[in-house]
Amino acid sequence: MRAIRKIVEAGIPVMGHLGLTPQSVLAFGGYPVKGRGAEADTLFDDARRLEDAGCFGLVLEKVPAALAARVTQALSIPTIGIGAGPDCDGQVLVLNDMLGIDPSFAPRFVRRYAEVGAAVREAATRYCAEVRDGGFPTAAHSYAEEPPA
Repeated sequence: MRAIRKIVEAGIPVMGHLGLTPQSVLAFGGYPVKGRGAEADTLFDDARRLEDAGCFGLVLEKVPAALAARVTQALSIPTIGIGAGPDCDGQVLVLNDMLGIDPSFAPRFVRRYAEVGAAVREAATRYCAEVRDGGFPTAAHSYAEEPPA
C-alpha cells in the first residue's frame, strides 16, 4: 500500500483491483473465484486499505456477489464489478468476451452480445489467402509516385 500512496502523492490516479487479477492466472492455476470463506475478510480489509491509500476507485473481479455488495457499501470510492454481481457502482466486461471473439472462453459472468469470432476468423483466412495468391494488395491499394512539380 505504501507504493500506491506514493504514486497517488505524485499526482497519478490509481484504480485498485481485487479478486481475480488476470495477470496472475498462471500463479492461480486458472480463473478461480476469489474471496470465498476466510479469504473474504482479507479481501474486504484490502479494499479498505486501497481506499485509505488513495485509490479513486476499485475493480472487483470474480468475487462473490455478497462480498462485492459488502465492500461497495463500506467504501466511499466507487466499485466496478466484473463477475462481482449487480451491487457494484458500475460494471465492465472485456470487449473480446462480450463480442464472442474466442468462443472457447466463456466465464459465467460474461453475457455475449454478439458472436463475431467466426466472422473475424473468416476475414483473416480470406486476407491471408489473398496475400499468398497475389490478389492483395493490387494497384488499387498502392500509391503512385507524385508527378514532378
